[in-house]
Amino acid sequence: MIATYKRSHLIGYALEGLERQTYSNFEVLIVLKPSGDKTEDVVKTYEKTLRIKLIMQEEGYLVDALNLGLEHAKGDIIAFLDDDAVPFPDWLKNHVETYAQSKVGGVAGNVIPTTLDEKLTTKDNVSEIIPNCRPFLGTVGQKIWSQPLQGLENHLVYISKAGTVDYNSGMSHRATHQTVKSMLGMGANMSVLSEAVEGFRFPDSWILGLSCEQFLGWHVWKKGYNLFFNPHARVNHLVHGQTLSRNIIDTRKEFLRRVENNLLYYRLYGLEPSLSKMRRISLLIFSVLMDIKKICKDKETWRTTRIKATFYSEIIGMKWLLSRKVGGLYSPKTDLERYFRLQ
Repeated sequence: MIATYKRSHLIGYALEGLERQTYSNFEVLIVLKPSGDKTEDVVKTYEKTLRIKLIMQEEGYLVDALNLGLEHAKGDIIAFLDDDAVPFPDWLKNHVETYAQSKVGGVAGNVIPTTLDEKLTTKDNVSEIIPNCRPFLGTVGQKIWSQPLQGLENHLVYISKAGTVDYNSGMSHRATHQTVKSMLGMGANMSVLSEAVEGFRFPDSWILGLSCEQFLGWHVWKKGYNLFFNPHARVNHLVHGQTLSRNIIDTRKEFLRRVENNLLYYRLYGLEPSLSKMRRISLLIFSVLMDIKKICKDKETWRTTRIKATFYSEIIGMKWLLSRKVGGLYSPKTDLERYFRLQ
């Protein structure tokens, strides 16, 4: 499945990568939001070599596109690929083979940042998924606020008891060469078992879709399935300064990224018993103190936006919880869209 918008200049690289797959039994489901850049025409040039099913998205954001894709996907395995990600020839083969292990419900693969000049250029040992260091504060944080949910202790990517997505740097070495457990990874390279996501829909409360991969992984995991990271299922992720956030202005995007990341706690609140209010409070205090320290040091204005986003996300989260208690229909998306209009 590929969700795309304004990528006529890039999506061809992804489709060329799919043409070279050593595993051939697949259909390419493309959810396309029209933008006037003739992405549709680019897609049509690959219809002779790929089995393509094109779904037009009339409105909404990335998560809405993913919901459309889940509705129309028919295969036993649903693989997700970004429209700026170029899969290695054995990408699908490695995904499919991972499902041969015991009750696998989802698989994530390695995402390698790649520049696009005359050819794809990558840096050795660089990954957007595998952490490459174990800083002191990260080690302390994992003990205080970033402790994994019960049952996720040995996962490369996990959800913490403070309701955040974190990475286990202690598993970095193993994850570079062998399959390890992981609460999925990035939407640029992952897959799920169709039966494991039957009836699942992303809530209508996202704009950028931050942490939606782990929200999906959590639902699959709660059904009793295993989730893995396979480093051999690789894609090149083209570095070009844009994301599927639909060309949002950078200052607002930084604000929304932080808000949506923080809202994962409230998405799982009341559903996940391992969440901890004390660890959440500890994380928030530490985050604000660190941002204040950086403001005093370099005076960068975007740091104030980060602090603002921390408080803003907590206000939205509290309103969300209160609405649930009284049977209301409040959605964070309402306030996030209001921010766009006012700024």
